[in-house]
Amino acid sequence: MAPRVRPPWQEGHFVGGHPVLDLTNTVFSRTRPVEDGELLKTASDVLTWCASARLFDEIPSVASAHGLATDVRIVREQVWAVFEAVARGEEVPAESLGALMERAGTGVRAGSVRQAGAALDSVTADWTEPDAVPAVLSLMAVHALFTLPADRIRACGRCGWLFLDSSRGGRRRWCSMSTCGNREKASRHRQVSPP
Repeated sequence: MAPRVRPPWQEGHFVGGHPVLDLTNTVFSRTRPVEDGELLKTASDVLTWCASARLFDEIPSVASAHGLATDVRIVREQVWAVFEAVARGEEVPAESLGALMERAGTGVRAGSVRQAGAALDSVTADWTEPDAVPAVLSLMAVHALFTLPADRIRACGRCGWLFLDSSRGGRRRWCSMSTCGNREKASRHRQVSPP
């Protein structure tokens, strides 16, 4: 399902092909970190990102949004560690995967996250609970690890953002041709062009 982008988010923030990959891309650049490159600074950023990623239709009033951005950034970095290892063809770090499974399990046990039908890929949550968003994102990440084609998970050759390569030949190299692909081509052109 395509994202329904809400400000401050833009279409270019949703190039991963799956919400958990898009979550890992909520930093400006993975390979060339910049000062103030964090895109999930506040609870509002988190909630509008979730709405844009279609986790919920209306932005909920969270009982206590204090710490929400921090918790989601922790989940994001655990998801990044897991899927970046998959993209490199390496063993998934047990600590990160275990933490995601634990957080997802805690949300399910507490009842703030529930299965939304017979399909295991559909959940619902009590979004007013402060732990619901991190728990759902963790559960989605665990599910994605076991259902997405590992051989199609890639890291952008320029910024390091993760994406699901759905191209016919499976040879996509950039998170987005309109950003990193064009920038890389321009950079190469400048290197070979005489001054």
